[in-house]
Amino acid sequence: MPNRRTVIQGMASMPFLLGATSTTRLLNRSSVLVIGAGLSGLNAATLLEGQGVDVRVIEGRQRTGGRVHSLAEVPGNPETGGTGASPAYARWIDIAKTHDVALTDITPILPYLFKRELVLGDEVIPAATWPTHPRNPFPSNSRALMPWQYASRTIHQDNPLKTLDAWQDPANASLDSPIHDWLARRGMTDPMIDLAYDTNPTLGHSAYGVSALMVLGDAALSAANRRVVESSHVGGYRVTGGNQRIPEAMAATLKHEVEFGKDVIGIRSTATGVETHCADGTLYRSDHVVSSMPLTVLRRVRIDPLLAGLQAELVKTLAYQHLTLVHLVARSPFWEKDGLSPNMFTDGIAGMVLAQRRGKSPAEVTSLTAFISGVPAIWLDQLSEPEANARVVSAIERIRPSARGQLEAVAYKSWSRDPFAGGTWAFWQPGQVSRLAAPARLPHGRIHFCGEHTALLARGMEGALESGERVAMELLNA
Repeated sequence: MPNRRTVIQGMASMPFLLGATSTTRLLNRSSVLVIGAGLSGLNAATLLEGQGVDVRVIEGRQRTGGRVHSLAEVPGNPETGGTGASPAYARWIDIAKTHDVALTDITPILPYLFKRELVLGDEVIPAATWPTHPRNPFPSNSRALMPWQYASRTIHQDNPLKTLDAWQDPANASLDSPIHDWLARRGMTDPMIDLAYDTNPTLGHSAYGVSALMVLGDAALSAANRRVVESSHVGGYRVTGGNQRIPEAMAATLKHEVEFGKDVIGIRSTATGVETHCADGTLYRSDHVVSSMPLTVLRRVRIDPLLAGLQAELVKTLAYQHLTLVHLVARSPFWEKDGLSPNMFTDGIAGMVLAQRRGKSPAEVTSLTAFISGVPAIWLDQLSEPEANARVVSAIERIRPSARGQLEAVAYKSWSRDPFAGGTWAFWQPGQVSRLAAPARLPHGRIHFCGEHTALLARGMEGALESGERVAMELLNA
């Protein structure tokens, strides 16, 4: 995979065609205005500025990081967005090293992470009894597999996509149908799919609503990452002190400080420049604009001239994962009383509960996080924050009586209710990849787009960085 140094070296050989078109410096005037201080926007900004381009970055929130957010107020500084990095995240790791951001090898905690309790209908089902349990829908040769293992094994074993860009190859367009149908053709019944895919889904809200091309593409990426893990003997990294330290370090290198509280409401592009209007009345003028806004946010921005055709359809229809997180602190290690793992895979409102191990020893549990995704997250988002916290705590207490009175909800995050996110990562619905993925990367006049939804070869934080590189090179060749 390309890394940041390779891209920077390539940029140095490009002709510099951007920059100030006039010696006049107007208020809020720049060559490039970047909207969004997440990883994608900041990577574009720092790369462009490194080539002499006058760049300004504005952000709707009051912090940098976008969907990378570390919680300093919670013991251990857990992440509520941008949770970890594979050793295959070449750009991410290179940026951390460039900015002297310390990384922690999380390999020692992985054995604890992979051990979790299966909970169906508030019943804890031990792995030893799962093969003969009446709720086990899997075929006889696979009944020992836990629900979170079964669909993954099927997808990886039968995946026809062998390269990282194959999911957007027109030759594979016939796979742009529901992953449900692809799994069904491999013998998975609806009860099997419901348990193995639709319970705590990471892509889509159900197997009917996400394209097989995206799921299979993710599996190909996962296989590539696994090969890097095997060769490096490192399971993953996190930033010491929180992953948000990386975008903060990137922002600190910019000549102009990131301007916060700038909620963009309109972008007008002409033959000679771009005007960007914010809700507070601020007007920015630039030669070009880079939008790293999620499309859930961009769709409420007035763009002139209007987007048309496939680009307009994309902005209106691309879906984002519903994910709500409840961070909990335990007053006592209740899991030691009942002899079970603090980690749980549930089919209820508690979702996936994982112990955060960010202390001096991998065995130390600093906090717990309930990851609620898909339909349960949509339901939970209808409640107030205190009520949502109470429902999750109550659900855990029903499952684990030893936890009664021992849990305190200390932080809550609904990404779908975040006005500057509208969800976590984008997911492509059936029929969208072959029609809309390529247009996602196209400029609209002087407006250019980046963000993880435009990445081709990576996902998550690395995908965001990849997209920032692409748009920076696009501008330098403009």
